[in-house]
Amino acid sequence: MEVRLVIFDLDGVVVNTDEFHFMAWEQVLLNKWGICHTRGAEDLTKGIPRYTCMELLAKHYHIAATPQELHRTADEKNTVYQELLRTMLSQQQIMPGIMETLQLLQEHNIPIALASSSHSAAFILEKLGLNFDFCVDPDSVTHGKPAPDIYLAAASHFGLPPEACVGVEDAASGIASIRAAGMFCVGIGIPALEGGADATVSSTDQLPGVFASLLGLPPFLNWFTGFSVALTFPSSLTTQTTTRRLSHMAGFFRDQATVKELLEQGIDPIIYEFHELAAPKHPGDVSFGLTTLYPGNIGEECFMTKGHFHQILETGEVYYTLQGSGLLLTEHTDGTVRWFPLVPGSATYAAKGFAHRMVNTGDKPLICFFAYRADAGHDYNTIGLSGLQKRVFRRGNRIEIESANVRAKGEIQ
Repeated sequence: MEVRLVIFDLDGVVVNTDEFHFMAWEQVLLNKWGICHTRGAEDLTKGIPRYTCMELLAKHYHIAATPQELHRTADEKNTVYQELLRTMLSQQQIMPGIMETLQLLQEHNIPIALASSSHSAAFILEKLGLNFDFCVDPDSVTHGKPAPDIYLAAASHFGLPPEACVGVEDAASGIASIRAAGMFCVGIGIPALEGGADATVSSTDQLPGVFASLLGLPPFLNWFTGFSVALTFPSSLTTQTTTRRLSHMAGFFRDQATVKELLEQGIDPIIYEFHELAAPKHPGDVSFGLTTLYPGNIGEECFMTKGHFHQILETGEVYYTLQGSGLLLTEHTDGTVRWFPLVPGSATYAAKGFAHRMVNTGDKPLICFFAYRADAGHDYNTIGLSGLQKRVFRRGNRIEIESANVRAKGEIQ
């Protein structure tokens, strides 16, 4: 989709004033009716106007009061809440990842709006120095959340259709409001899972990654708190990509005459490429990505990756096959050789101490997800100098695995 406007809720999304709301309700309910306000009851009030909150709390706590008295109590709560904001609100209440998200959107000229039921929204934004392009006045809309009015009002201000807008919410009523408005919904937490948000994160520090993806930018990878990233295939990650052509691998194939002839004719096919989300090279981090090994032969020898040991030999590596068919050749430093089929849905483990190489034995790209410890490093030189004991050839309709003293044969599946 083309993102032309992003509309945020306030509490629990941009800032965390939930504790101030709780403290205000707690004080008012205790002073007026001797009620000990609970966290469970507080969850009923998220994302909706305070008068509606008061009605819900009255029903929850079985409060016998006139509508006028409930209305006055809601106003009393708001007075307490405003004082808490005035005396206690600080930069610490800005939610994690929000500053990075707003900066990302502003750098790409995407306007940002606020659609909050809070009458304190403008005060909060001003006190915290948060610059939004537009803030919807909750009194200007006929129906509050979960009705779509407040989100549609934000879109209307910019003259945009709902389908060009993204809404961000953490409460069930807000998610319902965005969905009713016909906008793309980014939801935070369990309510997003239950409410059917289009994209779900567990916390706001994951929002930069979501918007990087929606804007077609390289993924925002937070290796310190975790992230979720789309891995599509054939490999199309907008991240670090390495391409290996025949000219990069000339010495790896047995038929050097064919290699020389192809390169002299200007034929330099891509053998494989890998897209790696390079993690910090710290113990405990995991690097991962996708390798795409294309189909083809040099002479009769199947296209293959260079193959490598890890510089830290006590390192295993996992390959999960997404598409295509092939083999994973492995060879231990003591000369032990093992090979394993690579077929869609299979997880293949190259054990520690083993060099490993992918070979494409099929007629379409062989695509594998891989993961290994991020500080392991790669040793390509050993394989480049000495090679592996096994080579894989396509002869007619057969795949043949050859070594100096063993030949294993198998029909192509």
